[in-house]
Formats: sequence, C-alpha cells, structure tokens
Amino acid sequence: TRCVPVESCGCQHDGFYYNAGESFWTDGCSQRCECHAPNDLRCSAASCTPGQQCTIRNGQLGCYDALSTCTVWGDPHYITFDGAVAHFQGTCSYIIAKSTSHRTNETQFQVILQSSQQMHFKSVSMT
Repeated sequence: TRCVPVESCGCQHDGFYYNAGESFWTDGCSQRCECHAPNDLRCSAASCTPGQQCTIRNGQLGCYDALSTCTVWGDPHYITFDGAVAHFQGTCSYIIAKSTSHRTNETQFQVILQSSQQMHFKSVSMT
C-alpha cells in the first residue's frame, strides 16, 4: 500500500488495487475494465477475438494469440494453422510459415518447402 494524492487515487476490484489509467480483464475475459481517477472503475462486456484465448502470460490475464500447428507430409499433404486440409503437387518453393512481426525483440523465422520431381523419384525437403 502506498499513499497518493486523492485526485490520483486508483480503484479496487476483487481485492486488487489498480492505478488510475490502468486497464485489466476480469475472470474469463468476459469484461474489460479501466480505472479512472479517483475510484471510478468502468467495465464493459468484451471477449477474445477468434484465434485468441483467455489465459495468463507474464502474470497478466488477457486475450493472447492461441498456439497452433500446421502439418506437411507425403507428396504433399497440408493441414493449415486453421485446420483446413489441402492436397496438391508442384515443383515450386512454398513458404509454409514465417514471422509477421518485425520487432527487434522477437525471433524472425521462415519455413520453406522445396518440392521437386526428378526422374522417377519424388522428394520434399523443408528448411
């Protein structure tokens, strides 16, 4: 507990103190609340967007991008991150996945599939 001027007082919710201007999600990410000084807590109905899940990361409850998997196998068969299935053959390079953020604190990556057909052999390699 710390003392602040009355005009800068924050808000309390479920036994937690929030500074003026601070916002947070309620349990289940069903409401988004923002503390307006002094002691004026405003909450409104909200929810995570498709592709997000309500979870705790770095000690903060919120809506975060859900983890997902894509799969490639055979000659070739694909299951995309959203679960769609595709089957096609080609002799090109395909970008299977790559980073979309260019923030310096995030690892950049790219997965390329090189599909080729030579003689009577079919090969697929990923790098």
